[in-house]
Amino acid sequence: MFTVGLATVAMDVIMQTQELPKEDGFAVIEKSTYLPGGSGTNVISQLARLGDPCGFVAQIGDDTVGAQIRRSLLDEGIDDAGLKVLEGGSSLHTKILVDASGKKFILLDMGNAFLSLELKENDLKYCLKGDIFYTDLLPGKAAITAAKAAFEHGRKVVCNLQIGLPLMEGMGVSRDDILGVLKYVDVFAPCREGLLALAGREDLREALCFLRPYFSGLLLVTLGGEGSAAFDEADWETRISIPKAEVVDTTGAGDSYLGAFIHAYLIAKMPLREAMEFAACCAAVTCGKIGARSGPNLMEAEEFLRHAEWKA
Repeated sequence: MFTVGLATVAMDVIMQTQELPKEDGFAVIEKSTYLPGGSGTNVISQLARLGDPCGFVAQIGDDTVGAQIRRSLLDEGIDDAGLKVLEGGSSLHTKILVDASGKKFILLDMGNAFLSLELKENDLKYCLKGDIFYTDLLPGKAAITAAKAAFEHGRKVVCNLQIGLPLMEGMGVSRDDILGVLKYVDVFAPCREGLLALAGREDLREALCFLRPYFSGLLLVTLGGEGSAAFDEADWETRISIPKAEVVDTTGAGDSYLGAFIHAYLIAKMPLREAMEFAACCAAVTCGKIGARSGPNLMEAEEFLRHAEWKA
């Protein structure tokens, strides 16, 4: 099965420090590393590492960062035919400060290429080449258009929400836009912060009840150190903890989880709980290394899963 992503694409500048600074405080940067990132490409890269054919749609600048982004996708075996280049454009990149415990904060430099993507007929045709379409709803107009078309053409649509509602709104995607696209989504996988802001509820089941008039598919929520929870189409809940693992950097753990879940649940057709456990193990491997794209290949993931010890 072929998966096409239309989502966030970026380069990450990882800056390591002993401790994150407080307000008006300082931090000493001990090491800086340039690594490919972007939530959307991280998800697709994890899929590719597990052996699944993938492609990606996005707009990059004709700058050095844009060239690095293209090369990083090709290095992962991802088809770059869907990449568009804005002449004179600057590409999205992030600066991520990570402390010794793996905690972080992220600064976005949006550039002018990413959010200005406009889908032409050939771009939409490329999106429909996939059996699965994945998006984090950025850039908004293009992502929503492609998700609707994919759903209406019988593709499985997976929608992620990895940042909070205020930041989404700052990028031109409103709460109403998100709620409106959910009727075209088979799997909705928001982070807890994004879900609770969207639903205006603190309890996951109450949030699910709020969403049901807009959304009839599978809800999958990552809960950080508390594991993850899923609610199927009949509202049955499945909840798992996380496997024990060394944590070096949590950057990209949620992306690795979702890419692995797409592989396990939609491609390998694992039962829901098994798919969640497989995804959690891939996320744990990612946490053990620096950088968002530290996820395992299929052999490494299966080996970790066989020996995993789960937290209570």
